[in-house]
Amino acid sequence: MWRRALTIMIPLVLWLGCSGDQGPTADAMTQVIVSRAAHVRQSRLYAHVEALSSIHSRWMHYDPGTTATLDWLGETLADQGTPAVADSFVIHRIRDIPTANLVVTLPGQTRPNEYVLVGAHWDCQSYPESWTDSTARAAGAIDNATGVAALVELARVLADAPLARTVQIIFWAGEEIGMFGSRRVATAWRHPAAGDSLVCVVNVDMIGWDGDLRRDASLVCDTLSAPLAGAALPYAQLAASPLLVDSLNRGTGSWGVSSDHLQFWYYALPAIWLHEGIADAYPFANHAADSLPDLQPDYLADATRALVGTVMALAEPITP
Repeated sequence: MWRRALTIMIPLVLWLGCSGDQGPTADAMTQVIVSRAAHVRQSRLYAHVEALSSIHSRWMHYDPGTTATLDWLGETLADQGTPAVADSFVIHRIRDIPTANLVVTLPGQTRPNEYVLVGAHWDCQSYPESWTDSTARAAGAIDNATGVAALVELARVLADAPLARTVQIIFWAGEEIGMFGSRRVATAWRHPAAGDSLVCVVNVDMIGWDGDLRRDASLVCDTLSAPLAGAALPYAQLAASPLLVDSLNRGTGSWGVSSDHLQFWYYALPAIWLHEGIADAYPFANHAADSLPDLQPDYLADATRALVGTVMALAEPITP
């Protein structure tokens, strides 16, 4: 345990020790990010997870639940002043399933054509119940109402933040049945017309439960995105303190848990996964037992602050 903490803290101490050599811009950036991350509200995050997990099921084959989820997201985002645009499409799986990714765009002020994408899947399942009965209860509190709640709060916190680059916050559809929503976005960015304007994707999946006493989270990256994760890590750590944040290079592919970042890795597009950590994978993900009582609200709040730090570092705040 102490060795893991040491590997996290030594780079942070070295970075802090050198920050004075980087001039007042680095200091100002740190202050802006930490100050903005402090706007995260645990009570709002809890309320969002509670609302999402109270929907009977967000399984893609349960139409009433998916409709209720999209309606709740649209209304909640609009009410907080960050309205979303629906990117509607049809998933062809057993039958045609009309659905949508919801997209909130926060335009960059000086480099608006450079994009940082932040995504979380809004669907869930209870295995094997959902697969045999589409009406089965599936609360999906940790997987992935926590990621969705974090993105809703991120949109509110960054709504008036002056950022150089454009941030697009995307609520993916259909992760549990084939990552259809993220695949749609990755395919679009893979197109030659997209150019080199994609800075990085930050995928958020399961950040509401910590299984040990370390209180940690990971920025999971591949080799391509490792420099970006390393650059964002100090800001994520400072924003999330006392939560320990590390970066973890897993290479292309999955280490036993897959999520929407893989669609971007497959296409050699830079992507980072903010996750509760390889040693802390929530044991009831994708099962009926994934429910609100397992949520650790303080952990979710700290991880959301890490998200704010990560995204702001990548989007580059405009400092005084």
